[in-house]
Amino acid sequence: MRTIATLFALSVSAAAQPACALDKVVFATNWKAQAAHGGFYQAIADGTYAKYGLEVTIRPGGPQVNNRPLLAAGKVDFLMAGNLLHSFDNVKNGVPTVVVASVFQKDPQALFAHPDAGYKSFADLRRARTAFIAKDAQYSWWAWLKSEHGFKDEQLRPYNYNLGPFLADRTSVQQGYAVEEPIAIEKQGGFKPLTFLLADNGYSTYSTTIEARWETVRA
Repeated sequence: MRTIATLFALSVSAAAQPACALDKVVFATNWKAQAAHGGFYQAIADGTYAKYGLEVTIRPGGPQVNNRPLLAAGKVDFLMAGNLLHSFDNVKNGVPTVVVASVFQKDPQALFAHPDAGYKSFADLRRARTAFIAKDAQYSWWAWLKSEHGFKDEQLRPYNYNLGPFLADRTSVQQGYAVEEPIAIEKQGGFKPLTFLLADNGYSTYSTTIEARWETVRA
């Protein structure tokens, strides 16, 4: 992530004109400050952004924060987003934004299950009575799961980023990032969950993209 932060600084500064004053940039992330975003914050602390002529303010996201409209409105300059589905929607709806970088070439979005629930394959997850899925996912890749893999809306229960309901129901499945939730599940639940990557089952998209407005890129 530190490398991505440096590349981000280079891409932003490429459009900046030489000046004594630093160019102010607001970068909105897709979640609260966390280790996975550490490189972006470290670049502020160690002066990497300033070295390339930037004064960067990071605006954290979170479960109750929607930074996406702020990009098109000009309130933020760069946005850490999800996957390309949002970007395609922007093009379809005439929103003047563009993807300038991606952290993951392979989407780490996954479904998790208890190891003793009897799910041996991705297809077996269709038998789960309960699937804890966040609201935003219900309007994106959940539709793909239904059309391509036979999942049903009757399985849906809201995932509010609390592992408790999943840990309490050993027959349930839950969404999450393959690089994050398994660590938390093992820590809180005392077991390693089965991890089924959507990308290994036909869901092909870049993930954790960084978007900007066209006017910023063309400046």
